[in-house]
Amino acid sequence: MGDGRVRRVRRVRIKRAFYPWAAASVFCMVVIFLFSAQNADDSSRISRAITGKFFGAVLGWFGVTEITPFFEALEVFVRKSAHLLVFTILGFCVSGAVRQLTGRTRNVFLVSLCFCSFYAATDEFHQLFVPGRACMWQDWLIDTAGVLLGICVMLLGQRLISRLRRRRDGD
Repeated sequence: MGDGRVRRVRRVRIKRAFYPWAAASVFCMVVIFLFSAQNADDSSRISRAITGKFFGAVLGWFGVTEITPFFEALEVFVRKSAHLLVFTILGFCVSGAVRQLTGRTRNVFLVSLCFCSFYAATDEFHQLFVPGRACMWQDWLIDTAGVLLGICVMLLGQRLISRLRRRRDGD
């Protein structure tokens, strides 16, 4: 550096559309953290309420009255589906933010997947310190599957929109 040449640092130009995506991503991570911070009793109460409201009504239509064992299986399904859903939304939002920083699909996919999967792992680790909760690698896999789904939806949606724009501009 002593030869008088100035070293230029490449700056990433952040598009204005990055900020809403980043805000949605942070919001989603806060919601996930708050749900993970609930103790086991509170978390089960919410799952039971959601399961009871939805599936109780549906089973009532079919005249099913004794649902205790079936209800417990449905509650597990609701809990795992919630993992998948919130991490699908997170993967979608994070990939939207990353897409604004880099236009390369490969970068969007890898950065979003690594970031969200790491967040899912830290979320599971966080649950070690919450009464009645546990760190489960199976939940991390479900979370990561949700992230993959969200990223794929974003990338496929982006491809569809760009094709529609090209078709419109070509007419």
